Amino acid sequence: MAALLAVSGCSGGGEPAAQVPSPSPSGLVHYTPATGSAAPPASPPPTAPKECVQTAGMSVEQLTGYLKELRSTSGNYQTKGLTLDSSGLNFTPEDIKRPCEAVSVKLAHYWVEMKKTREADVISGARYEYSYTLIGIASHAAGPQDGRVPDTAPPGPSACRGTVSVTYLGEDLPLRALPYDLKLVDTTAPVPVEVDGDGVLSAIYVSPPHPDSC
Repeated sequence: MAALLAVSGCSGGGEPAAQVPSPSPSGLVHYTPATGSAAPPASPPPTAPKECVQTAGMSVEQLTGYLKELRSTSGNYQTKGLTLDSSGLNFTPEDIKRPCEAVSVKLAHYWVEMKKTREADVISGARYEYSYTLIGIASHAAGPQDGRVPDTAPPGPSACRGTVSVTYLGEDLPLRALPYDLKLVDTTAPVPVEVDGDGVLSAIYVSPPHPDSC
């Protein structure tokens, strides 16, 4: 934009020089563009930088505590930013406390073999024995962007065999840490379960599709 100059005194013709309008209180000269010309595009308002948490130097205990407290963007009470569902690991943390870099977590899948030990009667339901077999353990990087981690979905259940999937940090879990009070339901939708262990972040159970036939 061309500079505006204020000239004092008289012009050569004896007429007073034109006075430049006084600046506005903000120090900027406001003007109206000429007819037919486009107004200058408005600058977008500045965006506040998103806060993130440095996790690279955290111990296993510190990272476990941080991920357990990390909330999701859903806004629902106590929803987690890192969860397990039927599609695997899902990472959707709130913006202000998301990690600055990807975090590495372990994911273990187990078969749950079920054997009926007592038929249901009018007083109580059927009883089952449970036995676990490890399918596999792998480390996966989640974040810092939102999304599902590929190749983390639990395997599909079969006739008398369900699955338990656990994501955790630290030492691998002994079989005795897995739940032995599973509920048998006529659905293969995953349900959250409790798994013992300080580093456990999330665990789900998928029931066999027809438990009554086991």
